[in-house]
Amino acid sequence: AFDVNVEQESKVPADKRKLPIYICKTDKGETKYILPTYGKGLWGPIWGYISVNDDKNTVYGSFFDHKGETPGLGAEIATPTFQAQFAGKKLFDENGTFVSIKAVKGGADKNDAHGVDAISGGTITSKGLTKMLMDELKPYENFLKQKN
Repeated sequence: AFDVNVEQESKVPADKRKLPIYICKTDKGETKYILPTYGKGLWGPIWGYISVNDDKNTVYGSFFDHKGETPGLGAEIATPTFQAQFAGKKLFDENGTFVSIKAVKGGADKNDAHGVDAISGGTITSKGLTKMLMDELKPYENFLKQKN
C-alpha cells in the first residue's frame, strides 16, 4: 500500500483503482483502518486520510491538507479544530447505504451523523472536500461492508 500514488489513482476509473488500506492497532489493541483521499480545492489539490473503527462505519479520526488554499478560509481544512468534527461520524446510513460525510454550509445539525460544519468563507474548498470524500471513499464500499 505504501507504493500506491493516491493522486494518480484518483484519476483512474473507480473500478480499476488500487485501493490502499492501512491497518493499525492502538495502544488499547483496537483495530483502525486508514483510507487515503485525494481531490480538488479552490486553488489546487487537497488530500487526507479518514480512519474508521473496526465497525468500518464510524470515523475514528481524520487528517486533511492542501497545496494552496487561502489562509484563514479553505486552508482551515488542515486545522485540528476542523478535523476533529469528523470523529464519531458515520459513512453509512441506518439502511446500510454509503452516504459519506458532507461539509454543510451554515453548520451541520449536532445530531447529523453524516455532516460537519463547512468552512465559513471556504465554500469551494468545503464542496471539494465533500466531493473528495464521496468519490474517494465510495470505491472502498465493498471493503467497508465486509464484517471482520
